[in-house]
Amino acid sequence: MPETIESDLVTLERALTTLRVEYERFFTGDLKKPPTLTRKKIDGILRRLEDASVERAAERFRLQNLQSRYAALTELWEKRLLAREQGKPLPGRAAAPPEAVPPPAARDADASGSVNRKGRADLMPLFQSFCDARRALGEDVSRLKYERFVELLKRQASEIRKATGASRLIFEVQTIDGRVRLVGRPASSKGNE
Repeated sequence: MPETIESDLVTLERALTTLRVEYERFFTGDLKKPPTLTRKKIDGILRRLEDASVERAAERFRLQNLQSRYAALTELWEKRLLAREQGKPLPGRAAAPPEAVPPPAARDADASGSVNRKGRADLMPLFQSFCDARRALGEDVSRLKYERFVELLKRQASEIRKATGASRLIFEVQTIDGRVRLVGRPASSKGNE
C-alpha cells in the first residue's frame, strides 16, 4: 500500500505542476478553455488519498503540503476567473505565479553585509518573487515595501554570516507550511552545488 500512496503523491505533484502551467496558458490566451480535465484528475487523486490511511508522517506531511498548495492556487485561479468575467484587472501577476517559475528565486548578497550597493545583485526580482508568493496564497501585498524587504535581507545576511562565517549568501523565496519565507544560506565557494 505505501507504494500506491507514494506513486499517487508523485502523480499528484506532477498533475499540480501541469495544471499550474495550463492555467497560466489559459490566462495568457494560449488555451481557449480552463483546464477542467486536469483539475478533475487532481480532485480525484485527492479524494482517493483522503480516504486512504496514510501512516508515514513524511507522506502525510507531503500530502498536506500538496493540498495546501492546491487550495491556495485554486483560490487564486477562481479570483482571476471572476475578475476576467467582470472585466477587471487580474489579481496577482498575469504572467505566472511564483510556483510556475521553477524555485528557488535566488540572489547573491555581497560579502560586506550591504546588499544594496552599486554593482551588487539587483534585489527587485527577489522582492517581486516574495510578493508573488504571498499573493498566490491570497495575501494582500499592497503594504509591502521594497526598503523594508532590503532591511530584512540585511539583518538575515548579518545573522547568517555570524553563524556560518560565509562571505557570500544565496537567498530564496520558499513557501513552507502555507507561509512564505525568505531563506538564506551560504553560497558554495566554487559556484557548484
